[in-house]
Amino acid sequence: MPTVTVKGQPIYFESHGQGFPLVLIRGLGSNADHWYAQVPDLSAHFRVVVFDNRGIGRSGDPGGAFTIQAMAEDTVGLMDALEITQAHVLGVSMGGMIAQAIAVGLPQRVKGLVLVVTHCGGARQVRPTEEIARLVGEMVTVGSPESRIKALPAFFDAATLRSQPACVQTYAAVSLKYPADEKILTRQFAAIQGFDLYDRLPAIQAPTLVLASPGDVLIPPANSDLLASRIPHARLVSIPGGGHQILIEQPQACNRAVIDFLSALPV
Repeated sequence: MPTVTVKGQPIYFESHGQGFPLVLIRGLGSNADHWYAQVPDLSAHFRVVVFDNRGIGRSGDPGGAFTIQAMAEDTVGLMDALEITQAHVLGVSMGGMIAQAIAVGLPQRVKGLVLVVTHCGGARQVRPTEEIARLVGEMVTVGSPESRIKALPAFFDAATLRSQPACVQTYAAVSLKYPADEKILTRQFAAIQGFDLYDRLPAIQAPTLVLASPGDVLIPPANSDLLASRIPHARLVSIPGGGHQILIEQPQACNRAVIDFLSALPV
């Protein structure tokens, strides 16, 4: 099992393909295996590095509270261990927050930045409805199969749930292989709640692609509008036909947008 040691803890990772490095960062409760819809396409163009965040899947748990900044440092520590001095960085949801923190704190490490269905945190973020927030909160704190099923409408578009059951079932099967328990989910959720990078977004130097999903009810697309307006020269692309799991629901469109954007950058 490929791991590197970062801050005394093992971080599980995989490297696929060749070329300029592209580091992919997952969100709440998910792990490296959840990139199954991206790795085949993206690794044909880049050296794709995927990994399990701290406390998730096959990575170690350092204990204590989680913060977005600490997880950003984990990611940079992984890059250091793999001798990656600069990379494209793509983050989805919580992973997008981690990616923002890297781009602001260590701009020399990020060549191109892709932020997928994420927000800047703090008071300026556009929050979901109370019902959606309640469903996700119960999923995090209770962690039962029933609470996860009830929370599906927060993550997948209604049309996906209705007409693409295989899409949801595949994601669920991957999730069951290394499920995150409620203690880890609670600490990740607290890290998200403590995140606020609004004031520092204009400091991002990397060319940035913001991918939005108009059907996302968990992180409403207005958050993507805000990111694109605050990050200098950011490009906003909206991918229809999905919800918060747009990378799973519409992988071809998402992958093509990422490849076209990053491939155009000089390296």
